[in-house]
Amino acid sequence: MLLDSRLAERPHVGDLVVSFILVSIAGNVLADGYSRPVVMTGVTQMADTAELHFDPAPKDSGTLVILGDHTKTSKQSYSFVYSVLAAQHSGVDPAVNLDFSGKQKLTILCDPRSDNCISTGYVTFGSATFSMLWKVTLRISAKPNRDFG
Repeated sequence: MLLDSRLAERPHVGDLVVSFILVSIAGNVLADGYSRPVVMTGVTQMADTAELHFDPAPKDSGTLVILGDHTKTSKQSYSFVYSVLAAQHSGVDPAVNLDFSGKQKLTILCDPRSDNCISTGYVTFGSATFSMLWKVTLRISAKPNRDFG
């Protein structure tokens, strides 16, 4: 009763609380993508850092960036589209399929208890081939755990 009387005195507070809850739920329940930006890091065969930048849903696109930090070459970027598949088991993160302009495809699986990921294959751009191991290095999230759409 006390809470109801306080909200009656300030009805805009109740509206604000309801709005916050709805925005929070909507931000975490987006199908077919990450609800927040995600970056995964790996390396090329020449030890250059490679980053996969995933745009948040509703976009399904991202960019592979080769930093050229070891070989001292210029940074290179390659676009891809991605889809996050439904998890097959409750304790497993969903697979992420990447399609690089319809030419090369990559599937990445992540350990739900860590930020370690592995791809089912590799892609090659120019002379750069990428390792099969990836690590989630940036996850802009209000929650401490992995935020897969």
